[in-house]
Amino acid sequence: DAPRYAERLAVEMRGQIRVVPVDEVDFIQADGAYAEIHAGDAAYVVRERMQALEAKLDPGRFMRIHRSTIVCLDRVEALLTAPGGDYAVRLADGRKLRVSRSRRDELAARLGMDG
Repeated sequence: DAPRYAERLAVEMRGQIRVVPVDEVDFIQADGAYAEIHAGDAAYVVRERMQALEAKLDPGRFMRIHRSTIVCLDRVEALLTAPGGDYAVRLADGRKLRVSRSRRDELAARLGMDG
């Protein structure tokens, strides 16, 4: 059987547990012991490590592009190269996220780009 990945992530907000469908997640950014799940205009803080979150997400749809960032590949609109050899992705909503050099080639391949 293929491994089952999470279809929703539970986030605690003001004393209640909300459920965020994985389909709505644009990207996740780490902040110390916490992670911020960005879905549309909303951002939810969860007390979970990136490794644990990464393990729950379908690697066919999500990729760790930086030690502190996981992105939904469907939301990536462009791969940007900045002066000095820094890389970033631009999401469909215009937001930019840093890409670490070591992950750039894999990301390009996963997005179907050569290089």
